[in-house]
Amino acid sequence: MQNIDLILNKIDRFRIGYIFTPSEFYDVVNCPSVVSRILNKLVSNGHIRKLSKGKYDKPKQSVFGEMPPSSDWLIREFLFDGKKPIGYISGTRAFAQMGLTTQISSAYQIGTNTYRRAVTRGESKISFILQPNVINKKNIPLLQLLDAIRFIRDIPATTPDSAIESIRYIMKNLSANDRKSLSRLAMAYTSYVRAAVGALLDEMGDDTSALYRSLNLASVYKLGISKEALPKAKKWRII
Repeated sequence: MQNIDLILNKIDRFRIGYIFTPSEFYDVVNCPSVVSRILNKLVSNGHIRKLSKGKYDKPKQSVFGEMPPSSDWLIREFLFDGKKPIGYISGTRAFAQMGLTTQISSAYQIGTNTYRRAVTRGESKISFILQPNVINKKNIPLLQLLDAIRFIRDIPATTPDSAIESIRYIMKNLSANDRKSLSRLAMAYTSYVRAAVGALLDEMGDDTSALYRSLNLASVYKLGISKEALPKAKKWRII
């Protein structure tokens, strides 16, 4: 078989919408420059679509023409290295899934351990926030919860009071071990996040001594949360 036939044969086995890179063909054509030249030819004749440098897909066709690429596949490279989690969805999309807002965003915000500049994939804008904690499958929901507190003043279509009430409900339904993990993970966040987590866990009778000791006793944290919504706010100097 010719090189182009070997590559086409493999592409034909990909599902519609699957995003692939040149490296996926090195097992059948062991010459990167040849693979790149063939892929560019296939883009030119409309067999595949180039999304960005080194990223291609098989576009899905509708009666109106080509469908845009799947956003979930576009961000997968930022969420997994193979099967290992290296990032997670944060921001408005995550907060909507948590019931903190009814607003749905077309943009993505991703938590990651390494600094990245914002990028555009297809029609989707993707920005990144630096996550100091190790990211794994088990702690991603806890990191999303901490991010919700971190951005509590910016969650759309809600108020800090309403958001903190929803966050309290989620925390109350965590296991004791998960709340301990939440407290530990919060230590890597900024001081006002530690204060808010401490105030909520304090209500639940959990050990908050480490969180309390980590705070500057002269600081005040302006989160726009009332004492009615957060009874322990005064102790933790949250206003």
